[in-house]
Formats: sequence, structure tokens, C-alpha cells
Amino acid sequence: MQQNQHWSSLKERGNIFGIQCLVFVYKVFGKWLFQICLFPVMLYFYLTGRIARHAAKDYWCQIEKTQNIECSKGIRLHRHAFKIFITFGLAIVDKFDAWLGKIHIDDIEIMNPDVYSKLTSGQGAVILSAHLGNMEICRAIFSSGENKKKLNVITYNEHAPSFNNFLKRINPDAAINFIHVNNFGPDDTIMLKQKIDDGEAVVIFADRTSVNNPESVNFVPFLSKPAPIAIGPFALATIMECPVYFMTCLKNSESGRYQTYIEDFAQPTKVKRKERKQYFQSLMEKYTQRLGHYCLKEPYQWNNFFDFWRANETNNSNQSEKNKDKAGVS
Repeated sequence: MQQNQHWSSLKERGNIFGIQCLVFVYKVFGKWLFQICLFPVMLYFYLTGRIARHAAKDYWCQIEKTQNIECSKGIRLHRHAFKIFITFGLAIVDKFDAWLGKIHIDDIEIMNPDVYSKLTSGQGAVILSAHLGNMEICRAIFSSGENKKKLNVITYNEHAPSFNNFLKRINPDAAINFIHVNNFGPDDTIMLKQKIDDGEAVVIFADRTSVNNPESVNFVPFLSKPAPIAIGPFALATIMECPVYFMTCLKNSESGRYQTYIEDFAQPTKVKRKERKQYFQSLMEKYTQRLGHYCLKEPYQWNNFFDFWRANETNNSNQSEKNKDKAGVS
């Protein structure tokens, strides 16, 4: 039963003191000692975090199935899963550097420069992203000069307040503005629309299901298995009546350089009410296809440490039974 917990109910492991200690080690002794200290820390989280450990192993099996490879087992599977943990931990250093202003636009390869120019042209936009790679690095490519554009990142305040608030204290003037939304309503929609009208960008991580409406999902093929994807982000992007982009920032495993991928995703479209369901479904399938593409490119940079595919399978099964019952009654 615990394995099917909604992601928002999983409490943030660790605390602000631990984060501050890691920052101290990094600032005083450098990256080499940070990496040494990080290994036992991540090993502890791996060994004691049953849900996260199983999630990493399940994700890796889906990666291999998509590549038509037999799923790893035993020590080999643990090695792949633990590498996901280590990669996540090492990314913390880059998050700190990004927020301290140590990572600049010249340090990042923009893989789609034409699309990047369109995004920074002044018109407001919605950016669909995911917990893959290191989106904080994108602060550098939107924070200065003619390419300056404010990013408003929608987050769930109760899930990970410590780290986000700590980043804001490091550099309050950073170009990323966290918008903490616990109960999304009409006022929030109006506020986001105003930001887009002002030429800002609203970033939505569309790989997490809704906190308030966890069953408001469509099961969409993702890495060879249907996954519950929230309808909300795609409905919101359509309502905003602005260009929609897909963006992710990955660290090249060979060169060590960050590469930002920005793709045209959708243009403002008037969708009739009776066509919305099909339209949203097409957007969601496009999203999971692009997300899967980048997961295969850098598979160890996945940052969803919960039961991604099976979290709503019980609800989906129950809903199917309800539908059968309704059919019988009618």
C-alpha cells in the first residue's frame, strides 16, 4: 500500500542543516571533498529509502525494456539505480553554482538556438519541463542581456520547501521565481496569465500528477509502459493562449557540459469544448514521447523517486471496475 503513495505525500528527506553542511564543504574544500562526502550520504538514502530505491530500479527496467534489453537483476540493477542517486546528488553542486551566478550562458550549449531566440523574443510563453536533468542551470541563459526573461516555476510548496527556500536565500535576485501553489484556482490562472501578458515565461513540470486532483490523469505510453500524466498542465497551457515550448537541461555524460534543449511544442489554438479531450491527449502523448527521448539520451538524470508508473494503477483499476458496474446498471 505504501508503494502506491502519491508523490506529494512523500516527505522531503534530509534537512536544511544538512544542505548547509554540504555547501560549506563545497565552498571551503572544493568539489573533490564534496564528492567524497556525498557518497556515504547517498548510500544512506539509497539503503534506507525503500520507495525511492524501488522507484529507481523500476525506472531503469523501463529504460532497458524500451531499448529491447533484458532488465538487469541483482547487483547490476542496484548499481544502475544507485548511479541515479549519485547523479542526483552531484547535480546539487551545479544548482548552487547556478544560483550563485557562477554558471554563465557561455558555459551552456544551447542545442536549438533558433527556438531559443523565439522564446526570448519578448512574448510570454508556457514552458513544459520535467524532473529530468537540471533545470536550475537554465537560470544562466535567461538572466542577462538581450536574452533576459523571467522564469516563473510552479511548485508544490509542501513537498520541497527547504531546498527551494534555501536557493532563494543564496541569491534573491536570481531570474527564477518559485510560485508555490497548494490549491490551484481561478485567481492563480489570472495571475499566471498576467505574467505571460507581461512577457514572462511560466514553467510547468508536467511529469507530476496533481496534488488536489490525483485522479485527473490520462494513461499515456511512456518508456514502453502507460504512465499517469496529469491533464492540468496541458489544459492550463492551452488556456494561456500563448506559444508552448518543451525544455530540458541535461549534463552531457561525455563532455561534462550542460546542454539545454528547447523545442517548439504547441502554438495558441482555439479548441472547441467537444474536441478538448482529444487535443489534450495528443499533447500529452507528444510530451511523453519527447520526455522519453531525452531519458534515453541521459538515463541517469531522472529525478522522480517515487512509483512513477504504478502510483495510480490501483485507481485506474478501480475506475475500470466502476465503469463496468455502470455499464451493467445501464
